[in-house]
Order: sequence, then C-alpha cells, then structure tokens
Amino acid sequence: MIVLNNPNNPTGATIPGDVLASIVEVARKHNIILFSDEVYRPLFHNDDEATAPPSIATMGYANAVVTSSLSKAWALAGIRVGWVASPSRGLIEQLAAARDYTTISVSQLDDQVARYALHPAVRSALLWRNRALAVRNRALLARFVAEHGRQVSWVEPTAGTTAFVRFGGDGMAVDDVHFCRDVLARTQVMLVPGSKCFGHGDAFRGYVRMGYVCETAVLEEALTRLDGYIR
Repeated sequence: MIVLNNPNNPTGATIPGDVLASIVEVARKHNIILFSDEVYRPLFHNDDEATAPPSIATMGYANAVVTSSLSKAWALAGIRVGWVASPSRGLIEQLAAARDYTTISVSQLDDQVARYALHPAVRSALLWRNRALAVRNRALLARFVAEHGRQVSWVEPTAGTTAFVRFGGDGMAVDDVHFCRDVLARTQVMLVPGSKCFGHGDAFRGYVRMGYVCETAVLEEALTRLDGYIR
C-alpha cells in the first residue's frame, strides 16, 4: 500500500496534481492499493478551485481508497462522522465488514448534524468561513515567523490548519520535546514536538506542530505569549 496525506498534516503542504498522477501510475503498474487521507480537503487556502489537486478517488485508479471526516476542514471535531470512498466494490465490502465489528453505527444526533453541515445550502458557507479563518490566521503566524527569523523558520502552509515550524538559531535546533514542555509550563501555549510525534525520535528535531486555525483572538494571545517566551 502507498499511503498519502493530502493536504498534509503537520506541514500544511499540498501534493500537486502532476505528482499525484505519477504516483497513480506507479501504483497501477505494480497493482498496489493507493490510500489517501484527505481529511483536510477541501480546505485549500487559494480560492481558485481550478488549481487544487484532484482527489485520488477521481483519478481513474480502481484500487484507490480515500478517507475523510468532519473533524478538520469542516471544523466539527465533536461530530465523530467520517467516510471512505473507493471505485473498488471489493475494497468497500471488506471495509464495511470490518466496520460492522467495530462501530456498527454512529449517533443519530451526530448523523443529523453531519447531514446538515454537508447540505448544499450550508456546505459552501461553512467552508468559506473556515477558509477565511485559515488565511487570516496564517498571515498572523507568517508575521510571527518573520519577526523571529533568526530563531524560527518554516515552509508556509498552502492548505489545512497546521504548520510545521522549526525553532533554533545559528544552525542549531532546539530540543523540541523539552521546548514544548517548557513553553506549556511557562505560557500555557501547547505545541506538539515534531521529533517525538512525527519523527519517532530520529527525525524532525527542532520542529513543532502548530495548529493555528482557532479563533483569531486565541491565536493572537498565544503568539503574544510565545513572543515573550522567545525574547
């Protein structure tokens, strides 16, 4: 199986369509299941839908599997409803059989809220609200990174709600686990250490995952506290 996460968590990066097409061809050549976690789709920060990469489910490969939910791009994490899509009836039947042993059904209340949120009359407004919040807050985080350019660096996200930010100066990375614990203790700002949670202790030292698409006032307060900590 080839596993993709597009848009990506924690970087906020987007795999472009031409790269996805190449990956599909590799999977097709070797008859490999292609699994794509698209939970941050369609929260692309660019309003131009024509430039957004397609879903793997639409790229003509039978052994593709896509998962998503209401918890990220739709900002409804409390509604524990998600879905699986695949052109393969056989894969869907296997997944449905496994699901019957683990979940059976979701709450009817959750199901009704999910159907309301994804209704055509609501869906576009909800996504517009979340996209506008992401773009506004990303600009605040970008300004923070620029102001602390000697100690902080990143690749600016193009989608989703998270960023992968590196802390450290003069070519040296901070101990991100100690850094996150100390920041939390001193400022009550919670960050996620990259080396522990994404690099298994061997990679991404100095990187932290920052979720920035919260209420703007909350992010502003957090960045103010983090600014004081760094200074």
